[in-house]
Amino acid sequence: MEGEAQRFDGRIRGRAAVIPNGGAIGELRERGFGEPRNGDLILSPYEAFYLIEKGKLRILDPKGGRELSLEEIVGRLSRGRAEVWLKYLVFKDLRDRGYIVRDFKGMNLEVYGKGPQRRIARIIYEGGEASLDELRRALRASARAGRELILAVVDRRTDIVYYSLGELKL
Repeated sequence: MEGEAQRFDGRIRGRAAVIPNGGAIGELRERGFGEPRNGDLILSPYEAFYLIEKGKLRILDPKGGRELSLEEIVGRLSRGRAEVWLKYLVFKDLRDRGYIVRDFKGMNLEVYGKGPQRRIARIIYEGGEASLDELRRALRASARAGRELILAVVDRRTDIVYYSLGELKL
């Protein structure tokens, strides 16, 4: 997306960012962003944060039309949901590595784009709780979906380390 002049205007609707149908939203869809709905493109909070950081999206305040800062948008889209920022950190890291990343249930992201294999990234915050039973359930769910399970461990400095989890036997 580097070097492209296209910049989109959007607005906040509920817990998502929306880009009204402007003809060029197909470009974003081709790059793996958003879900089309009634002619608009609905972006997850982390997709919106990413596009704002890259200078491809601006969110306008419905009252007065001024551009909202990233901090204001993060506050509005993650209110009461601290996991949104953690998901964004992993989303951004994976997108910057060239992967297509989509939302998946809970603290999970679906990852694809390099090779035919699709993966599910389970996000764990260092110091947070992740029981063996929880990991076992995540592993079973990813196997049922035909996906490899990747653990994305975010440490206190927000560094991310990825682990591939294949089989859990005790």
